[in-house]
Amino acid sequence: MMASVHFCLLCALLSLPIAQGNLDGHPLSVPEIVRIYKGESDTNNFGVWKMNIEWRDNFSNSNKPENVAYDMEIFHTEQMTLVHNETIEVKTNLTTTYQWSWTSPIPLQCTSHSVRLRFRDHSHTSDWTPLYTLKGEDTHEMKRSTVYPKNHVVLVNDSIIFCCILTPESARDFNSTNFTFQISNHTYATKPIQYLSSSPSYGFDITCDGTGATVYTGYAPDIKHFTCETRDLSSVECHWSLSRSTGLSFSVKCIKYSINGRNCSGTDMCSKISTCVLTDGIDKGVVNWTLTAKNILGKKIVSDVADPNHRVRLKAPVLKNPILVYARNATLEWEWNEMLKYNSFPLTCQVEVNGHTVKGTFNGTSLKSLVLADLQPFTEYTARVRCGSLEHFYKWGDWSNPTTFYTKDDIPKPIDVWVEVLETQICVMWKNLTMSQSHGIITGYELILGSSKNGSKKHINKSANEHYHKYEPRIADGNHFISISAKNSAGVSPPSSVTIPSLGSDSDIKTTAINETQPHGGFYMFWEPSAIATCGYVVAWVPTFRAELCPVKWMKIPSGVSNASIYSDFEKGKRYIISVYACTSGAAQLLHTREGYMKELPPSGRVQNLRAEQQGSTLVLSWDEVPKEEQRGFIQGYTIFYKLSNKDKNIDEVKELSIQDPSARKCKLNLPPGTYIFKVMAFTSAGRGAESEITQSVDHRVVDRMIISIVTDLLISASIFITITVLCYIKREWLKSALYPDIPKPRLSEAWLTKIPQCPLFDTMLTAESEVLLITKPEPYLQVMPEGMKAHEISQNSQDLPQPESCRNALESQTIPSLITSLSYIELPCPAIDNPTYSLTMTLPTDAIQVSDYRPQMQNASGQTQPCVVRSAHMDSVGYQPQSVAHFTSLPFNSVI
Repeated sequence: MMASVHFCLLCALLSLPIAQGNLDGHPLSVPEIVRIYKGESDTNNFGVWKMNIEWRDNFSNSNKPENVAYDMEIFHTEQMTLVHNETIEVKTNLTTTYQWSWTSPIPLQCTSHSVRLRFRDHSHTSDWTPLYTLKGEDTHEMKRSTVYPKNHVVLVNDSIIFCCILTPESARDFNSTNFTFQISNHTYATKPIQYLSSSPSYGFDITCDGTGATVYTGYAPDIKHFTCETRDLSSVECHWSLSRSTGLSFSVKCIKYSINGRNCSGTDMCSKISTCVLTDGIDKGVVNWTLTAKNILGKKIVSDVADPNHRVRLKAPVLKNPILVYARNATLEWEWNEMLKYNSFPLTCQVEVNGHTVKGTFNGTSLKSLVLADLQPFTEYTARVRCGSLEHFYKWGDWSNPTTFYTKDDIPKPIDVWVEVLETQICVMWKNLTMSQSHGIITGYELILGSSKNGSKKHINKSANEHYHKYEPRIADGNHFISISAKNSAGVSPPSSVTIPSLGSDSDIKTTAINETQPHGGFYMFWEPSAIATCGYVVAWVPTFRAELCPVKWMKIPSGVSNASIYSDFEKGKRYIISVYACTSGAAQLLHTREGYMKELPPSGRVQNLRAEQQGSTLVLSWDEVPKEEQRGFIQGYTIFYKLSNKDKNIDEVKELSIQDPSARKCKLNLPPGTYIFKVMAFTSAGRGAESEITQSVDHRVVDRMIISIVTDLLISASIFITITVLCYIKREWLKSALYPDIPKPRLSEAWLTKIPQCPLFDTMLTAESEVLLITKPEPYLQVMPEGMKAHEISQNSQDLPQPESCRNALESQTIPSLITSLSYIELPCPAIDNPTYSLTMTLPTDAIQVSDYRPQMQNASGQTQPCVVRSAHMDSVGYQPQSVAHFTSLPFNSVI
């Protein structure tokens, strides 16, 4: 509070002389304006905005305060429009004039400006000075209109006002959408115009009354990455870059650079450089470098501080052509030309080979060579070198010139081989070695077919452009193997062997369909891990309908992996078989087989053998499937289109029928009568294929005609049968005599039977449903002789028959007793027509007598003879186990017993 009181008292004391002067009747002195002039040179008359005012006061030396204040007023002269007023305070100057500058919002050429000022002492002021005027261009008689400013440069986002000075004729009825404010009788101005972006190279134009002006917009310099370093260990090189373009045309975008007050270009002219070299040495310790960049819109100042010895970025060495080059290493050599200080400077160097930087560095004082190791044989290499400071590493220097060299040949790597066993051939295939695998130009291949069973070997040589060989399938026995080696100028590769599996060893593996594919055109395979896969897996794929020889491709999968994404030159709409094999110490074992398409397409072929058949009132369409090669996808079904032909109906109404079962290739339709056009096409998941067409008429009268035809045939057959029956009945006597003549009954004579050699072969009786033959003493050997046959004939016939040894002995030692027989017959129904002859054969085992196929005729009550069958019940129930056979000779039935 006390300080405030003291300050107020001090102010009152200071103002006392002036106030006293006013009280004594002495008015304040009026300043005197010396001159008014433009504050900038304008040789091209493009426009000036700055106005300078000079004046002096009329105070006596004894009555001059320490600080004085003045009121300034500036007018547009013609209309005396006040455009600026300001109170300024300056320090008292006893010897010189005062100077004050004002920047106009429009160019001073647009109109005349008048200025006045007065002295101010708090609330007391002096009188105004007379108006002093700076004349504008509008006071002259203009012969043509003019726009100001011309070719002006402003910052982006800054505002600018244009004025148009008109001729008297143009000013009378002037009208413009841009120049809307009148500031004098002949001058019109625009509103403040703001440009939000940098101008093109030709600038922005504004026109008025047939004339105009151009304005350029841009930015002040903005420097980044200002860094100073040494390149040759003797000078400092500073470099920088602009963070953005100034956006100005070439005539106005000039930027001047200087470092520590020295112009980098060597003159005051504009320079387009971004590097400046200072030859001050590098042994001054830490140095501060200041860069100043300046253009018409502003300037930028940046600095960098460092010790040049810690900022070493070496220049590029000169790399020589390599001389010491081998299959797997090469030596690089270089020199530094005139950089003599590099010869004793500790260096660390880095090498780039084929675009990849080699891991690790090469260090040493005066380093001029290094050795590249682990190179690939028969390979082209391009290398370059760069170096840096080993003690105070700052950054790598420039890369040297590149040099190219070729390493020498080496023996090839082992070949990737595979074998496919087919029914007609065995195909052994191997992949072509890449440049990194061949280690030189392949001159051929050497194949060895060996057998693990007998140790045999067969050598075959193949040319360099062959990649498969065929063998006959007979060697597919699991005991043969194939060994392949590649040859080049350096030697022969280690052999690659594969065992040929047995033919048909994988016949129990079923093929499943592949319904999923990879998004980018491949197949994804997965399988259950197999315990027999001791060396991984092999995935092989081949077109299902292969055209070329040995088209199989394969890839090997390491152990522990049970899936694979396969990308190859798969074609759309082509079916492939993909198989997974387990790699074993012997032949590969097939684990899984799948078949599918990388991408399905509509079928390219048609259904085959399209046919139509009317079966009664039903029309049956049937066809054969599309050829496998032309399916281009899994057939999912068939689409049938049918319509009446235009001959039958004008309305072309098409009906569609879809069959979703690909195995169903038959369709039954119940259609009204008419002529129909049928179109059948197969479809896959990608769409329908080509169509097969057939035209068929449907006629229901066919059913009626078929029924009439069947009835007619039945009637004709019945008539023929009845006719034959009647004829046979009428001619029955003739038929009987022709086909069934009377045959006498056979009888056995006891005298004849006693003369037959006998053998004790039977122990049972021959029986039938009623007794046919009764044997009172079953032991003798039985032969039946028709009546009328002589005993010597029987003896002769019996000698011709084969007899067992036991039977011959019995005949010699025994007397054959008489055999008493009793024959009775059973009448059995017989067909009207039978064979008029018979054969009687008896097979006589040791324990039974069998009589078969004996069919005598008997007289029935009507006196007609009917053939009958006499069958032994013992024959039907006892199994046939012959030991000796009695043969009966067929005799005519007219023989009498």
